[in-house]
Amino acid sequence: MSSVDLAGARGLLRPAKPRAALRLGDRLNVLDRARTPVVFAAAAVALLPLLRPGGPGATAPVDLLIAFALAACVFWGVNSEERWHFPYAFAMFLFLGGGVVGALAGPVPVAGITALIQDVFLLTWCWAVLNICISTSNMRILLRTWAYSSIVWASLLFLGLATGTTALTGRSSNEAGRTMLTFGSPNVAANYLFISVMVIWATGHPRRRLFRFAGYGLLVAALISTGSNSGILSLLIGVAIAALLGVYRRAGTIATVTTLCFLLLGGYAVAATLSVKSIQDRAHYSRYAFIRDGIGRQAESVAQRGSILHESIHLYRVGGPLGAGPVSTKARLRAEQAPFVKEAHDDYFAALNERGVLGFLGLALLLGGVMLRALSILKKPVATRELPMDLVRPNAIVGAIAGTLVAMALSELLHDRHVWALFAFVAALALRRRQWHSSEPS
Repeated sequence: MSSVDLAGARGLLRPAKPRAALRLGDRLNVLDRARTPVVFAAAAVALLPLLRPGGPGATAPVDLLIAFALAACVFWGVNSEERWHFPYAFAMFLFLGGGVVGALAGPVPVAGITALIQDVFLLTWCWAVLNICISTSNMRILLRTWAYSSIVWASLLFLGLATGTTALTGRSSNEAGRTMLTFGSPNVAANYLFISVMVIWATGHPRRRLFRFAGYGLLVAALISTGSNSGILSLLIGVAIAALLGVYRRAGTIATVTTLCFLLLGGYAVAATLSVKSIQDRAHYSRYAFIRDGIGRQAESVAQRGSILHESIHLYRVGGPLGAGPVSTKARLRAEQAPFVKEAHDDYFAALNERGVLGFLGLALLLGGVMLRALSILKKPVATRELPMDLVRPNAIVGAIAGTLVAMALSELLHDRHVWALFAFVAALALRRRQWHSSEPS
């Protein structure tokens, strides 16, 4: 090669190096921007139980990480070409609209508007998690983060029980011996632990069976220590529904009906053999506080819920179809000198009494949309049996939703961050399932 050719080659190569380096740098910057939301979201998922100490307006320490995740997600979305998705928007528009109408005419308008701001914050948290989880790898990271971090939290709870550290157990004089971690409510803690069991079941993580079953044991024991009857009920119902759906996916309708018959016969045999009242009496005098304040108080709990139900029906009759605004139940009961003054004890009557018919319709559409999306992830792809999201048992996610919907009839859970994270995972899985089906050959 001549000197002229060498000089020409050098001239061509020299400007190409900076351009190649620039392209590589741009790709790395894009990668860093895309990774930042996942990091903050994973940290927020890992610290979902960190709600104490509480701040003004029902804020919590984990909200700082959620805010960082939201900001990073918005920054990433603005600078990327990814399409954004906003599920549950219409249902929440009705739900929030009912809350606005009720708050403006209700007895506690300021507190009502504050609650509506919290609803918007939770909805944006859901949207952020969903859009982050459009990536299959991001979904795996967040689900596995939930699975492993929940085991750590359960371990911390038992460490607190062993050392008498109330900051870890959450025990207080108001709740006697019931544990609640850092949630501030035994029922909310129980729901988180229940969903965590189902997430581990769905993902198959930890991979080693011994560690996985040890995690199940820790979480179930932690749930029992909360003394939450709604948590135990949701666990039983969620596991039963997930098991039936698992049989249906593997063996079809006949095997599912057969399994259901065996479950019903087994349940009837247990109910006919055991005396529920004697179990409650023994639990009432148990030396273990969580048994005494859990199963042992079931009769009292049923009586209280009956009183709350009658009060809720009365509030709807005197309040009208527009509602009285979020968090107005306690103020209204106090004004009427009701015998049992407390905030709404379930999400369904809370929506009807506080947000009116419009808000209740929004709640029905929201939960119906969540359940339909959850059921859609059970469908197997046509061309392959592989699941697009590395979800070993999607039926467990459906069980988590079903158990949570049952628990919402016994306690207020709709304003909890982990519930909206679950809604986001369901929406992301359903979206990826539709994309998966549309890409398969017909």
